[in-house]
Amino acid sequence: MRMSPAVMLCALMTLTVGVAPASAQPGSLRAFGSQVAPMFEGWYRNADGTATILVGFFNPNADQTIDLPVGELNRFEPGPEDLGQPTHFPPGRAWGVLSIQVPGDFDGDLRWVLTANDQPASIPLHLRPPYFIEPLRDAADGNEPPTIRFASAGPGVTGPPIGIAHTLSASVGTPLELSVWTSDVKPEGGGEALGGFRQAALTLRWHLHRGPADVEFGEPSQRFTDSADQNPITTATFAAPGEYVLRAEALDGTGVGGGGFQCCWTSALVVVTVSP
Repeated sequence: MRMSPAVMLCALMTLTVGVAPASAQPGSLRAFGSQVAPMFEGWYRNADGTATILVGFFNPNADQTIDLPVGELNRFEPGPEDLGQPTHFPPGRAWGVLSIQVPGDFDGDLRWVLTANDQPASIPLHLRPPYFIEPLRDAADGNEPPTIRFASAGPGVTGPPIGIAHTLSASVGTPLELSVWTSDVKPEGGGEALGGFRQAALTLRWHLHRGPADVEFGEPSQRFTDSADQNPITTATFAAPGEYVLRAEALDGTGVGGGGFQCCWTSALVVVTVSP
């Protein structure tokens, strides 16, 4: 079921109280110097009886992109400290950057800890009923996430990022073509559950999830007025050799984070091995 705005507000307050100062609350930006807040966004049941926890982050530093390598500054506790979390934190709110599968009877003994600008922030992860979400289908209007494919007739990826969806190779300084096929099915009733306000029919965005250096995207965001099958193509140019993880994000008309309700969007992780 869709969380009510009141429950959402309560959730956000719970996430941030005791974790971040006022300057690091969602919607509040400063130039630099604030901590980065990990965000617990909810959980959902899987068909096999396990559960998936969804997390994001908020970087309130408008002029400061922060890189935190896995380890003391960016870890889960108790271990293992590396669960595939991002190490690259651009300004603003990023939704659903990581999903973590846990047993169906998970006891909540897990915490994401980030330390940016010498200021630690952490958030506990759990399976409490008020935080139950439905990212794969909105019960209110039947809306479902867009589909991402990495070949015209290839298998589709939908919903939160689960594992690595695609692998590529590239060379330093040489633009790598990033080509996906993405489409979205209009929900039952036209998808007017958010008061009739809808954005672009389909948006494809690229993000750096983790890697040893910066990545320059030719077109980091592409918008379409038609939700039928699209084939957005852009490039990524890498500044140093090593292994990178990129995140392709497809948004439907509900926008980033499903307008805050966590449905319906899709993210897929792409590993790129970059040679000198």
